[in-house]
Amino acid sequence: MRILCLLILLVSSSVYADLYIVVNEKSAIEEFEIDDIADVYLGRKKTLGSTYINQVLDRTGEDRRRFFRTVTNMRESQVNAYWAKLKFSGSMRAPEEVDSNQLLLEKIIDNPMAIGYMTELPPQNSGVKVALQIDE
Repeated sequence: MRILCLLILLVSSSVYADLYIVVNEKSAIEEFEIDDIADVYLGRKKTLGSTYINQVLDRTGEDRRRFFRTVTNMRESQVNAYWAKLKFSGSMRAPEEVDSNQLLLEKIIDNPMAIGYMTELPPQNSGVKVALQIDE
């Protein structure tokens, strides 16, 4: 029974990896809290520290569900309703969705004021840096 419990624990812990908040390697963004990320992704903030964020990159599918559940404690349906209300009022623009890690990396490399998240550690010397690692 102990072996079965240990096996289940190992399998379940490997299903969900960490979340990595990534920025351009030239970005001045150094340190911030999870609450700051929630504020950026919910349109409440446009800066992290003294750095203006002009492009917020979102993911799709399970990565997006995990991110919002972990960072904002909201279900995806709640996030969608939140952004629908803000977009309808004309006051905000929702984060830009990207379908792959590669496209996310390309957009962050092209824009030093962009921010995004991934479930895989970005490759070394890729042009981006991990600004925050969120353990689930």
